[in-house]
Amino acid sequence: MMELADILTRERIRIPLQAEGLKDGVRILLDMVDPTGELGGDPNDHLDRLRSGDGGYVLYPTPRSWIGIFRGGTGTAAALGVSSEPLSSPLDDEDGAIRILFLLRIGHRTRLRDQGVQALSEVMGSPQVEGALLTARSAEEVRSLQALMRIPLVSRLRVRDALTPLTYRIYPDTPLHEVVDLMARKGLSALPVVGEGLQVLGVVTAGEALRQSLQGIVREAHSVGMTARDVMSRSVLCVTEDQALEDAAQVMVNRDTAQLPVVREGEMVGFLTREAVLRALFTEEPTG
Repeated sequence: MMELADILTRERIRIPLQAEGLKDGVRILLDMVDPTGELGGDPNDHLDRLRSGDGGYVLYPTPRSWIGIFRGGTGTAAALGVSSEPLSSPLDDEDGAIRILFLLRIGHRTRLRDQGVQALSEVMGSPQVEGALLTARSAEEVRSLQALMRIPLVSRLRVRDALTPLTYRIYPDTPLHEVVDLMARKGLSALPVVGEGLQVLGVVTAGEALRQSLQGIVREAHSVGMTARDVMSRSVLCVTEDQALEDAAQVMVNRDTAQLPVVREGEMVGFLTREAVLRALFTEEPTG
């Protein structure tokens, strides 16, 4: 779980925020959370984008506080500024009393927690925290506000979020011809070989099954008594369902493997495939 303190660094806190109005203040904070311009477009237009719901949204915890949330890019960052004077705004619903600006950018690879956003709005809207922000003289004073800094705001994707549940498993003594038949009928790219306690002992891949078939070994399996034990790969790298998805994806890239077995307390519960990783990391999901 990522707390606000992890993404709101001292360098991204402006005390005081010297801006010529609300739009200029948003532009200044945006330069801090998106220094390379991943969000695209004219920085001066991003306030209008937020207001229209284009890639983000706006919250107003109090008449003097403003929260803008962007989604996009590959990183997650926050910036906060407190102006010594109210920031002018041309909109009727922004009456010129706003002094506290908070900007949050959520990357596509992370999940913004609805509960975290609600907590952020409630904490920034509390008289104690708002008063402390308005009177803060340094970034250190802002970061000392534990009620604000300890908010769990962002959840990293875990392996469980892209897990393909285990549907079929075989045992070491499963006859090889049955293994091949199951893979052919169900279109399986791999089958885990498990022990009595469902612990992973090895994996039989479709590639290995095909190689054995082409060599004609499968046709002789009845006579020689070949089983899954004879052809399974015993060197199996597994990941746990609690591991960060990005870390597991990097393992897949480094090992050039199409899938990884996923275990829970030593018991295999499914596979992590390249396709599932791509969907989870690079397809934008609803917040939750």
